[in-house]
Amino acid sequence: MPANLPAEAKAKWAKVMEARTPSEKIKALEDFLSSVPKHKGTEKLVSRVRRQIAVLRRQIELEKKKKKGKRHSFFVEKEGDAQIVILGLTKSGKSTLLKRLTNAKVVVSDTPFQTKRPVPGMMVYKGVEFQLVEAPAIIEGASSGVGWGLQTLALARNADGLILLVDAQGDLKYQYNVLIGELEKARIHVRKPRVLVRMERRSQGGIIVLGKLRNCTVRDVEKMLRSYRIYHALVRIDGEAELSDIEDSLFENVVYKPALFVINKIDAVADKDALENFKKFLKDRGLAYIEISAKNGVNTNPEIIGGKLFELLNLMRVYTRKPGRKEIAEKPVVIKKGATVLDVAKLIHSQLYKNFKYARVWSPRLKFSPQRVGADFVLEDGDIVEIIAS
Repeated sequence: MPANLPAEAKAKWAKVMEARTPSEKIKALEDFLSSVPKHKGTEKLVSRVRRQIAVLRRQIELEKKKKKGKRHSFFVEKEGDAQIVILGLTKSGKSTLLKRLTNAKVVVSDTPFQTKRPVPGMMVYKGVEFQLVEAPAIIEGASSGVGWGLQTLALARNADGLILLVDAQGDLKYQYNVLIGELEKARIHVRKPRVLVRMERRSQGGIIVLGKLRNCTVRDVEKMLRSYRIYHALVRIDGEAELSDIEDSLFENVVYKPALFVINKIDAVADKDALENFKKFLKDRGLAYIEISAKNGVNTNPEIIGGKLFELLNLMRVYTRKPGRKEIAEKPVVIKKGATVLDVAKLIHSQLYKNFKYARVWSPRLKFSPQRVGADFVLEDGDIVEIIAS
């Protein structure tokens, strides 16, 4: 996205990244804009920065209102194995779905915009604990601070995955456009981008690149980052990144969140053709969906929805046993597929990770069990592991 920005503009963007408070950031962004040459190549950048300034101003307004009157926090501390935020337009059935799937105390009402703060509940699927969080309704302009938009989208950004609830009795395409539009404006993608770059600035250690580069070298990355006065950073790449992708990540904090579209009220659909067209639309885009009736309990049990989320989040369960004991832990360690024995050791306890010697694994896929394995052994769903440390 950046189009050959002059050194002055790059130096001023460094000031933006250093700004701590919303007020400081606004001042730094305005200063940056004054140094950006205005031409077609910078139109998107200028538009995005102006929108960022507008959002920061809205944040300052909300903070002032919060100080005047006591308000409930929107932050929901993560519990269980994965946090899933339920997003939808008003009256899509979010409260009814949460009540069906969890033990949460939910008020189900015909009044629009009844949910004014997040409501969490726990759903268990085959030993995996999914914390479902019902968020206030998404409306047009949410990403610019309309309604509870900024707080709701911050919840989505912090979650492990999303349920996007749409009402089959309403305009499905409109609901999709509002949900996806507001998420993307907030730099939250539900379709995995070609490449994701995450940068963590550090105080020392130089520039470290983890992942694959295309048409550039680590030296090129170092040179580009130094032009923005970044001398120490950890750059994580998912996919293959070109130099422009890494530069773009300085301006765009893009995150990917796996999302399950839940089409609600399917037992009361008037326009079945519109429903079929919408399902095809989602399928063509590689987006997962399920049809339910939250009110009447159609496809709304943890086995179905939990199974979909488990697959979508690419999770697996690993069971543990302590050395010298026959008992297998009832609660599995839930981790991403592709994880190694050492990854599991790290999750269980830092000492197991630091002092790891070897492990024994029980699994139907092995020729014999238990099998002694090293730190890099890749586990699969249902494996049992016993970790030996020095």
